[in-house]
Amino acid sequence: MITTKPVKIKKSKELKSEYIESFFKTEGLDILRWAITDSDDDFFYLSIAIVLD
Repeated sequence: MITTKPVKIKKSKELKSEYIESFFKTEGLDILRWAITDSDDDFFYLSIAIVLD
């Protein structure tokens, strides 16, 4: 089943997709797609689509 869920990631100095995708790898998440939906001074808020077994 494919589902979406919100994720909060600490901001880095430069916004690069490699930074965000490396976070997913370290968390063991197999992401189909992701999008930044919001941000504040400290965090990016993302919506991710993942496959649940």
